[in-house]
Amino acid sequence: MSMRKPTLPRTLLNLVSCMRNAQQILRHVNGSVHDGVALVLKGSNDSGKTTFLRILAGFSRPSAGQILWNGHDTSQSEIFHQYKLQLNWLSLKDAVKEKFTVLDNVQWFEVSMSSLYRLQALVA
Repeated sequence: MSMRKPTLPRTLLNLVSCMRNAQQILRHVNGSVHDGVALVLKGSNDSGKTTFLRILAGFSRPSAGQILWNGHDTSQSEIFHQYKLQLNWLSLKDAVKEKFTVLDNVQWFEVSMSSLYRLQALVA
């Protein structure tokens, strides 16, 4: 019987905190995200769910703590750039088309993002 090594998390949060307008939104959050698993956030209004997702997606930076991606600190600009290239952000407010299936929405998002990257490459 072979012993299987536990897989390392793709993303690891260590004591992540967030302050906004002198108010503590998140405090000492620890967590991990592994390949092939879904992340479900539950909480009441104003409990920090969106702030947490924005930090995880790289739209906001934590005021304290560390986010590791593949074991590397995302506060380093070259790591952060690679991290961002691996993420997809789908906002219910802006991107989900109610008449589409989940698969249609994801495919539409992938096509629109690849068009955006081609446009950015042409401009750069």
